[in-house]
Amino acid sequence: MALLHRKELGEIKRIVVKVGSKILTPQHENEHLQRIASLVSNISQLIDEGIQIILVTSGAVSHGRLVLGLTEKPKTIPLKQACAGVGQIELLNIYRRKFDRHGKHCGQILLTWDDLRNKKRYLNLRNTLHAMLENNIIPIINENDSVGVDEIKFGDNDTLGAQIAMVTDSDLFITLTDINGLYTANPKKDPEATHIPLVEEFSDLLRKMADGEGTDVGTGGMVTKLNASEMCCRAGIAAIVGDGYDHELVDCINNPVLGTLFLPLRDKMPSRDRFIAFTDTIAGEIHVDKGARDAIVNEGKSLLPAGITANVGEFSDGDTVNIICDGEIFSRGIINYPSEEIARIKGKNSEDSRMILGTSRFGSVIHRNNMVILK
Repeated sequence: MALLHRKELGEIKRIVVKVGSKILTPQHENEHLQRIASLVSNISQLIDEGIQIILVTSGAVSHGRLVLGLTEKPKTIPLKQACAGVGQIELLNIYRRKFDRHGKHCGQILLTWDDLRNKKRYLNLRNTLHAMLENNIIPIINENDSVGVDEIKFGDNDTLGAQIAMVTDSDLFITLTDINGLYTANPKKDPEATHIPLVEEFSDLLRKMADGEGTDVGTGGMVTKLNASEMCCRAGIAAIVGDGYDHELVDCINNPVLGTLFLPLRDKMPSRDRFIAFTDTIAGEIHVDKGARDAIVNEGKSLLPAGITANVGEFSDGDTVNIICDGEIFSRGIINYPSEEIARIKGKNSEDSRMILGTSRFGSVIHRNNMVILK
């Protein structure tokens, strides 16, 4: 019998597994090693069944704290970065030893936002990850906390994991944490809270159910996990948030009681569309009227100057911008004109726009082929 048999998932060929700090950090004697051994065993079994696995791991800072004898989170960025540098070596050595016992090779990749937002580096990363998988190497990925600053940090590994799922065109993104998914309220505070085993759509009510508090070890709470899951689902990738603290990876995937499954909201986006929608730096905003929105969403049209009501921010041609109607971001796209020219031609028809600018470089402000619908 196949290890994965949950019918809602369909065929799974590639999985990104993100494991949280609390699962990995020593809190009782050797318990973390047992959990890591279980995780590695499950991953190895899945690989033996022909499923490719990418592991996104937290825990470098907390392992560094342990090695350095610190009893609480570092209060300064340099100390946190020092802990990350020490802890990353400790953590990867544990993974390597565990995978060696199963005859599996693993390799380390450390990333910042810059590695994904830069198109060339994004493609290089994609090629590297696929090369590792094709050569039976398990990529073990973490944020590069030892050099990260606010401008280039992901902020949490839930977001990093979702990005990796999109980069690698995975079928499933699973976040292992210390709770079995989403509840109607925070179960640690509300005894009436009930577990939600399946999510088919995202809503403001659903987001209010998630509690934003992290743990004393990690940086994320259920909000970051919900956001990461929604990002994947909008890109056409299923997601699960499951209890990897007390249960095994495979059980979290198969058993609805042990996690929340988020179903994809669409077919998989092409790689280029995923980059525009969820990874590229957003340089500004284009506000449009309802007519333009309908033409873009319902008729597959490009954005013309006549439909633009306002532009916000300073951007250049070739930048990615949000497209907004009535306060809602419904699309993103690569713009053909800089912000100062958009300000001159917004609301104008195409002929007047050409006369104002004295050029006819492009027939549209954003071509439909360079645009992604988010809603």
